[in-house]
Amino acid sequence: MLRVFLIILLLCSTAVLSNDDKLVLIAGDNWCPVNCGETDKHKGFMIDVATEALAISGYQVRYIEMPWLRAIHQTREGKVHAIVGAFKDDAPDFYFPKVPILKLSPNTLFTLSDSTWTYKNQHSLNKIRLGAVQGYDYGNLLNAYLKSHRSSPNNYITLLSGDNVVSRSLNLLISKRIDAYVDAGPVVWYQAKQLGISEKIKSVGSVSPPEPAYIAFSPRLKNSEKLTLALDLGVLRLQLDGRLAEIANKYGLQEIHYK
Repeated sequence: MLRVFLIILLLCSTAVLSNDDKLVLIAGDNWCPVNCGETDKHKGFMIDVATEALAISGYQVRYIEMPWLRAIHQTREGKVHAIVGAFKDDAPDFYFPKVPILKLSPNTLFTLSDSTWTYKNQHSLNKIRLGAVQGYDYGNLLNAYLKSHRSSPNNYITLLSGDNVVSRSLNLLISKRIDAYVDAGPVVWYQAKQLGISEKIKSVGSVSPPEPAYIAFSPRLKNSEKLTLALDLGVLRLQLDGRLAEIANKYGLQEIHYK
C-alpha cells in the first residue's frame, strides 16, 4: 500500500509542490556515516540522499553541522528547515516523512574488548558507568533509565554535549573513565576506525531493535509539509531506480526496501 500511495504522489508531484524558496537548510551533529562533517567531501548517507531526492523537485540542500540540541532548537524555531538522523522521539512535534530511508538501533552498547560485562536487561546497567549523549533519543526504555539515573550520586551516567561527542565519548571509554558507551552501531564503528581503536572495543548488545531514522522538518515553517512530501517523492524515485542502494553501499549501510 505504501508503494502504491507514493507512486500516486509521485505522479501528482508537479501539481502539489509550489515554487517556495529552493534552498533547504538541514542541520545535525557529526554522526558519520549517516551525516558527516559540513566541510567533508562526503557529507554522509542521509545528506547525499536528501540532496539528490530534493533536487528532483528543484530544491538545493545546504548541510550545517552543529551540536544536536542546538540543531533541534534552531529547527524548532524555524531558523533551519530540518534535522538529520532523527528518531521520532527526538522531536515529536516535527514533520516526519512517511518514508524512512534507514534503520538503526539507537542503543547499541560498546565496551572495551577485554570487558566481561554484557547487557542482559535494564538492571545490568546498574553495574557500570554508562556514557551517552545529551538530547539523543535512545528509545523508551533507555531514555527512562538515563532520566532516572543521571542525577545519581553514584555517577552511573556521563552525558556529553557539544561538538565531536562520539569521538569524545569513545576517548572516555578507552581511558576507562566510563565502562560502556551507547550509540548507533555504524556510527561508533566508523568513528572507531577513524581513531584507530576498532580492535580495542566491541559491541555487547542493543537495548531494543533497530528503528527508522529520518530527516525531520520544522513545525514552524509553512513549507515543511511540502518539503516532507518532496523528500518522500525523491526517495521513492531513488529507491526505484537503484540509486538509493548505491549511496548506501558507498557508506557501508543498508537502506530500507519497501514492498
